[in-house]
Amino acid sequence: MERRKFIICDSACANWGKSDTLLEIIATLKKSSQYKLLCEKPNTEKDKWCYFVDEEKSVVISTLGDPNSAQPKWLEDAAKTNANVIVTACRTRGSSVNVVYDVANRYDYEIIWFNNFHCDDTKLVSLSPMVDIKNIEVNCIINIIELLQ
Repeated sequence: MERRKFIICDSACANWGKSDTLLEIIATLKKSSQYKLLCEKPNTEKDKWCYFVDEEKSVVISTLGDPNSAQPKWLEDAAKTNANVIVTACRTRGSSVNVVYDVANRYDYEIIWFNNFHCDDTKLVSLSPMVDIKNIEVNCIINIIELLQ
């Protein structure tokens, strides 16, 4: 039986921290002794495409999720690796969401959708425990990656 493949997609409005969340996941996996970075495509400071492996699975993280960007190519490149897990981002509706559905359908991926935590009140963001909210989110996504078989 072929192993199931998953796209974990952060679907959120513009400027809600999707790329920041995924960049932190990349940084955490780079520091991990469990994952080996096989490929990091030279991209912008804000967006990256990284391919990791461990003993059991392969993971591609593609941070680009904006409409009218290279998101379709980046996601297609991720799917062509046949990675067990792709972690990516998109907006809440429109073309970037359609790209995720299209790639998932064509390459036989199941989609797990999530919205990153967001707080409009900057005073609340600076208060504990909100300070660690991004870290909680990053750890949650990494835990999901670990659980997927």
